[in-house]
Amino acid sequence: MMDTEKRAGNKPTIANTSRPRTTSMQDEASYTCESCGEEIVVPVDISQGRDQRYVEDCPVCCHPNVIHLWVDDDEFRADATAE
Repeated sequence: MMDTEKRAGNKPTIANTSRPRTTSMQDEASYTCESCGEEIVVPVDISQGRDQRYVEDCPVCCHPNVIHLWVDDDEFRADATAE
C-alpha cells in the first residue's frame, strides 16, 4: 500500500491479472522420474516452441531430469531421462 493510501484510509485495488486461455489443448503434461518413479505434472508454455528440452529437479527426490516436451497431434507429451 502506498503512503498516500495509508493516510487517506483507501484500500488498494488488486487488478485481475489472469489471462484467458488461448488454446484448446491441455496446459500440462506429465513424466515419470527415472530416479524415484513418481509421476510429475509440469506446465507447458507453447510460446516456447513445439519441441522443448530443459533440466528440472524432481520435486519428490530432487534428482535432475532432462525433460523433453513436444506437441504431438494437438496433445502435449513429455518424457524425462536422468541427467
